Amino acid sequence: MQNNYFKPAEDFNSSIDRLYTIISILRAPGGCPWDRLQTNKSTTISLIDEAYEYLDGVINHDIPSEREELGDIMINVFMNLYIHEEHGDFKPVEAVNEVCEKLIRRHPHVFGDKTADNAEEVLSLWNSVKENVEGHKEKADSFFSHIPSSLPPLEESYEIQKKLKKVGFDWPDVSGVVTKIEEELEEVNEAIAEGDEDHLEMELGDLLFSVVNLCRFMKIRPNIALHRCNEKIKVRFQNLFLMAKERGIPIDKEHVDEMNALWDEAKEKEING
Repeated sequence: MQNNYFKPAEDFNSSIDRLYTIISILRAPGGCPWDRLQTNKSTTISLIDEAYEYLDGVINHDIPSEREELGDIMINVFMNLYIHEEHGDFKPVEAVNEVCEKLIRRHPHVFGDKTADNAEEVLSLWNSVKENVEGHKEKADSFFSHIPSSLPPLEESYEIQKKLKKVGFDWPDVSGVVTKIEEELEEVNEAIAEGDEDHLEMELGDLLFSVVNLCRFMKIRPNIALHRCNEKIKVRFQNLFLMAKERGIPIDKEHVDEMNALWDEAKEKEING
C-alpha cells in the first residue's frame, strides 16, 4: 500500500479522493473481510444510524462529535457509491452530476429568471419543476405512490399527512388537532374498558397518528421529538441508577417508591443544572 494514504489531505477535493480510494482498498480482494461483506442494504442501515448519532451531536452542540459523525456518514455514502460502481450500475460522478443538475434545475430563482421571496414560494417552484419539467407526477390510480414503503411507521404517518395537506385535507388551526387527540384518547380508554385487544390496538394507532399530526402541524419532526425524549429518559434513569447505587437502593419492583423519589430528584437536577 502506498504511504500517501496515511497522510492527511490538505484540501477538500484531495480528502474526498483519499476517502474513496481507502474504501476501494478495503473492498478489494485481500482487503477487509468485513467491509467486503457489506451490501447496499447493510450500508444504508448504518447510514441511518450514523445520521442519528450526528443528530445527537447537533442537539448537544458537540462540535467534535458532529465532525466525527459527518465523517462516518460519508463512509457509508461512499461505500454505497463504490458498491454500485463495483456492480457496474453507475459511476459516482454520474450520481453527483445528476444531483447537481437537479439542484440547478429546481432552483430557477437562483440559476434562472424566476423569483422567490420566501420559503413557500421556493417550495412552489421546486414542486412545479419536479412535476412539470421532470415529469414526477403522481400515478393516476395511487395517491400515495411517492411515499416509500420502507419508511418507519412514524415517518410514514408524517409523510401521509403532508400529502393530505397539499390537497387541503387538513385542520384549519391547531385547536382542531388537539381536540382530535383528546377524542382519540377517550376512545383508547373505552377500548381498555372493553378489554378488546384488537380494538385497543387500532385506537392506539389512531392516537399515535393524531399525535404525529400535531407534530407536523407545529413543524416538528416526530422522529426527532421522540428521539430527544428517548435520550432524556436514558440520561435521567442513568442518573437515578447511579444515585441508587451510591445510596444502596436496589433497582427492583420492591423499591419503586424510592426509585420514584430518585427520579424526581434527577429531574430537579436537570432543571437546575
